[in-house]
Formats: sequence, C-alpha cells, structure tokens
Amino acid sequence: MRDRLKGLTLAALAALVAPAAARAQVIITAGTTVTTDAPDSTHEGSLHRNTRVALSTFTAGGETYRVTGMADRVFVRRNAVSANQSHVWYATESSGGNRIGAYAPTFGEALLANDFTRGVQNLFGNGVTAGAVGNVERVDLVVTAGFAASASLAIPVFDFGAPTSHESFKIALITGIDGAGNPTAYSSLTGTPAGWGQTNLYTHSTFAIQRYNAGDTTTSRYTVFTGASQGPGGIAFRLSDFNVAAGTTVYGYSLFGYDVTDGGNPANLVNWTDAARFPTNTPDGEGQAGGFDFASVNGVFFSAVPEPASFGLAALLALAASTALRRRARV
Repeated sequence: MRDRLKGLTLAALAALVAPAAARAQVIITAGTTVTTDAPDSTHEGSLHRNTRVALSTFTAGGETYRVTGMADRVFVRRNAVSANQSHVWYATESSGGNRIGAYAPTFGEALLANDFTRGVQNLFGNGVTAGAVGNVERVDLVVTAGFAASASLAIPVFDFGAPTSHESFKIALITGIDGAGNPTAYSSLTGTPAGWGQTNLYTHSTFAIQRYNAGDTTTSRYTVFTGASQGPGGIAFRLSDFNVAAGTTVYGYSLFGYDVTDGGNPANLVNWTDAARFPTNTPDGEGQAGGFDFASVNGVFFSAVPEPASFGLAALLALAASTALRRRARV
C-alpha cells in the first residue's frame, strides 16, 4: 500500500474523495422515519394523538441522505383577499376519526414541518370548486441566517396519492432575502417530470380534511373522511437542478404551482401578484395543476451520507497532507 501511495499526489487523493457531481432530480425510492409520541390533546372537538412520523433518511439515485437543517420561517403568498379556503389533511385512526398527528394552529405551521401524519390539500388551486379555492401562488420556506450550499445538498418533496400519478409542481432556491425574510432573488426554476413518485414510506387509509376558511388562522372548518389508501410519493432536488454553484448562500426555497413561469428570468419569481407569471385560474382538482397534496415534510434540508470507503480515503488524504507539511517544516 505504501508503494502505491508514493505515486499519488495530494491532488489525486483529493479527486478520489471529492463528492460526485450532483445529478438531476431523482425519485425517492426508500427512507427511514422516526416516530415520537406526546400526550393526547383536543382541538375543535377532535382528539389528536400527537404522534409525529419524521423523515430521518432517504435513498434516491443510489445515494442515502440524512437531515442536516430546517427552515425557520414560512410565508404563504396569495393573490386574493377573499375565498382563501386552504385545506389541511390529517391521517386518522381506522375507526373513530381520531387524528394521529399534532394539530396545526395555522396553515403555515402545517406546511413547515417534518411529519408524515398531516399535510395540505390542493395547495395551488384558484379553481371554481366550492370551498376549495386557496389562492396560494407561492410558499416560501426561509432559512433566515442562510447557509453555504454544498454539492451534497438535497431537498425532498412529497405528495400523497397513488403511485406514479402525483401532481407536478415547481421549485426554486431563494438566493436573497430582505430584512423581514421576504425573498428578493431566486435560482433557476425547475419542476417535476410527469408520472413521478412511489408510495413506500408511510401509507394512510383514512383522512380528515379541515378548512382554514379565511386563510391561515381561522377556526372555521369542516371535516370530511375518505377511505382511499394513499402514500407519499417523493422526489429529491439537487444543487445542479437550480444552476447554483457550491458555496452560494441559500436562504431556503419556494414552492410554486406547475403553471408558474419565470419567463427565462428568475427575478420574475419575486412578485407573486404578477398574473402573467402566476396564473390566477389554476385548476384545483386532483390531477390538476393546483391539486398538489403536500405531506408536511417541507423546509427540511438533507445532505448525502459519504460511503464508508470515502471516510477512509478522507483520513488518508489528511494523513498525507500532514506528512507533506511536516516534511516541508524540516527543510
């Protein structure tokens, strides 16, 4: 082994341990979750078991990713002041209708979380279905302090539904914010392919759907139970999907309806009231552009877990560098 190392320069060793170039968005094929429980509580006449099922790791494109960070703020951007009838779904017990997860006092809290037991329904719809017009044009999941993006960054997004038939959406990294946390600059806009998603992480058979009747914090809601078994289809976005270089300061990301366009200029994503870029007639039914049913695993950032061999090579590189420095010191 020593003879082989003699022929390797530090640069060559560095190339061996450098992370592979980031690839395009990939379907999440497996994952691990962590379940925690808190005492039961009652909200608006419904019992919540306060069980949380959080995503811990996931596998996509043959690589494994683990949690490394979380957004600390969420902004729900609407282009209307009336009929803001946003919906939250809760997984329920098979009988009795008790909610498995924790209650979300605001619509934003239902969005910013790491929990498969609840989510939002038909998020981006502007359609005409009675009681289902949320008028959400953009959701901003903001990391106020920002962070330097690395090539190992991955952002998972999940939609509840049948396998390989999940609704499409778009996403962009936030590359600038103002003092209040509002995005001022974006990366390139990217989206999902058709027919994406699998449902092998966590499956629900019954749901309760509650409506935030006037936007984010109202307590006027209704409940509907459904019996279709559904699970979260997941897709992961890498740094290369956004045409952003490693080391760029990122302040989170925004989610958009699939019909949103930046017209070739990411600056057009800042103004969500621009109907030319953010259509206000997005259909809201299942299978439609606004019909995305996000699981509450949003604002969570992951990084690739190095292969065990990479750890060994990294240690070898550090040893080689240390040896070279000692030799130079002796000269």
